[in-house]
Amino acid sequence: MKWVSFQPMLRRIFGCSFLPYHDYGKGGRGWRDLWQDCLALLLMDPKNVRDMIIDSFGGVRIDGTNATIIGEKSGEFIADRNNICRVWMDHGLWPFMTTSMYIEQTGDLGILGVKNTYFKDKQTERGTATDEKWTDVLGNTQKDSRGRVHKGTLLEHLLLENLCAFYEVGEHNIIRLRGADWNDALDMAADRGESVAFTCAYAGNLRNLASYILEMKRKRIINTVDIIEEATSLINCEPSIYDDIAKKQAVLRKYLKEVRQTVSGAIVSLDAETVAADLNRKADWIAAQINKNEWVSDSEGNSWINSYYDNSGRAVEGETDNGVRMMLTGQVFALMSKLCSKEQADSIVASAKKYLFDPEIGGYRINTDFGEEKYDLGRMFGFAYGEKENGAVFSHMAVMFANALYKNGRVHEGFECLKALMDSSMNFDKSVMYPGIPEYFNNEGRGLYAYLTGAASWLLMTMVTESFGIKGCKGDLKIEPKLVKEQFDENGQASVSLIFAGKNITVTFENKSGKDYGEYSFEDGTKSMVISRDKLAGTPDELFLRLV
Repeated sequence: MKWVSFQPMLRRIFGCSFLPYHDYGKGGRGWRDLWQDCLALLLMDPKNVRDMIIDSFGGVRIDGTNATIIGEKSGEFIADRNNICRVWMDHGLWPFMTTSMYIEQTGDLGILGVKNTYFKDKQTERGTATDEKWTDVLGNTQKDSRGRVHKGTLLEHLLLENLCAFYEVGEHNIIRLRGADWNDALDMAADRGESVAFTCAYAGNLRNLASYILEMKRKRIINTVDIIEEATSLINCEPSIYDDIAKKQAVLRKYLKEVRQTVSGAIVSLDAETVAADLNRKADWIAAQINKNEWVSDSEGNSWINSYYDNSGRAVEGETDNGVRMMLTGQVFALMSKLCSKEQADSIVASAKKYLFDPEIGGYRINTDFGEEKYDLGRMFGFAYGEKENGAVFSHMAVMFANALYKNGRVHEGFECLKALMDSSMNFDKSVMYPGIPEYFNNEGRGLYAYLTGAASWLLMTMVTESFGIKGCKGDLKIEPKLVKEQFDENGQASVSLIFAGKNITVTFENKSGKDYGEYSFEDGTKSMVISRDKLAGTPDELFLRLV
């Protein structure tokens, strides 16, 4: 784990490395890298993260997409002068997930009111059109109709990213896959492909955004949400059209036309509770849509979420003539966004264990063997099964699955997932890799790309905030251990050190009786405790907590 802690630092230095150990990349960093590297920094070195988050929002376009060429300095983004209009549909997701963790760790809801610019280049209308009037001379910031640079709050940036995605749906009323989502190799379904997996994830974002808006009003930080006039149609839209694909698409198309080159500059203040209610309605609609239409089953009664539609407009998963097809990604975000009932979650976990779990090579594979070169979905199917995105144990998604399991109270399954990854990483005879966690394990159990991966950040976050259960709660310190008995040493202890509220803290749990998760509690009979931020300075640097 000490090496895992070092991996995010290496990635910040080397980016998507061009070194001989890797077979792709030019040393740059991508949009997801910006936001996921911040996750680790929030735990290890949080002092500069606020500025990094604010600066990074300068890469968001007014249409909810973002720059994909990142400069050398923090907050520097470069126009794509090669006219490559590729949109990754998941990109709007990550800024809020990172900002949310920052807010929980610090209590700094005020960051949502900070203003920043928007990125501008020739790409417009979510990469489907070109602004011929834009030139390099105009710079890379969004202007209003009077030529002034438009600045919006970070909350406005987040709303535009998530609302525009909500309306950009395909023929099954699921958010379009476009150039790809998190899995870059799902890159051959731009016309009819849809990502159920990340539609689930956006639903989670919408719900959590709503909760922050209500919390800001409760704390009298805001009474209204300020947003550009053109975007009010994305919020004030009549909910009855959510089922009408053509009308939803028309709402987005109208907005994109209005902001194609400039914005009016007019700002509208909307009632905070009205905005929060709208976001919750959209999230609830997504949950109902997915639960109604996206469950698939096999002949044995196992069921799970279909993750994608291909470029032929067909559901990708389920039982076929070539066998059962299942992908991990949809299961991760259905669980993480809590769109499922307990019974549905049980079914997902059982199905994933049956079809995807292979502890000999690291744990959960990213998909079953589809048995074909499925070029109406992505180049991933050009790889041999068990290599890279086609059936390998992809550490990043496996760790996110563990995170989702912990969040749903499936602690033993979450630990089993993490342990399989760590055991495989440390089995040098098989993994043949540097210390740490790799991007993926191939069919032979070899670990590839030791520090290119964002899995290290997610593993750190999951171990600290979920397994050890030490996390921020609107700025206060919450301690709720989810350790299983195997995680305690021969003295019955398990400890972790971290920085919280500028204070170096070591928390040691003592479990002398060797109890398992679910059996122990603190000495006062509670399962969790909260130390308020203002009292934290007066607490010892080393907390020794007995579990009984």
